[in-house]
Amino acid sequence: MRKQVQTRYFRAAILASVFFIVIYLLVKFDLLISILLTVLIYIGGILLFKPKDIRQFSEEYVNGYYYLGSKIQNVANHSENDSIKESATKITEFTDKILNSLSQRPNKVEQAFDFFDYYLDIAYKIIYKYNYIYKKEDQTKEEKKYIKDTPTFLKDIETAFEKQYKNMQESRILDIDAEIKLFESGSGINKENIEVGENNED
Repeated sequence: MRKQVQTRYFRAAILASVFFIVIYLLVKFDLLISILLTVLIYIGGILLFKPKDIRQFSEEYVNGYYYLGSKIQNVANHSENDSIKESATKITEFTDKILNSLSQRPNKVEQAFDFFDYYLDIAYKIIYKYNYIYKKEDQTKEEKKYIKDTPTFLKDIETAFEKQYKNMQESRILDIDAEIKLFESGSGINKENIEVGENNED
């Protein structure tokens, strides 16, 4: 799942269901009273589980995304392609700008974090796979095409970062799911088919 799933509704539904089974089927409460109490339990469950479900702007998250940005730049520095290095630099620069902007707009935390979760991760994996394939002596036709297309993939990601930053500055909401679908349909890659080894090159 690309976006962090908000599970408080699911948890609240389970809690309410268990409550209804107990008071209506086992304790034999009146049906109407059981339903009203179950609804109250469901609403209470949503509020109870909310703090565990909603991410807040915090030093822990910010440092985590700065770290991912530094990993992208570091793995790009192992590349022989100047375009890849340039895109990696732009991506990390936009990461810094978005995080700085986010500190002034904490209400956009979930949107920005969902964006980072997908694009920082896949940008790193794309470059890692490029370096891995580039070092191979015998490359398949598909691998040669990947080597050729990688700078374009990263330019598209760079554009997505620029759009995200611009939209935040203009207080507009970026449809992240639509952007991801557009990127994946255009590039033909996704998180599932971009995996290479442990993806832990530093």
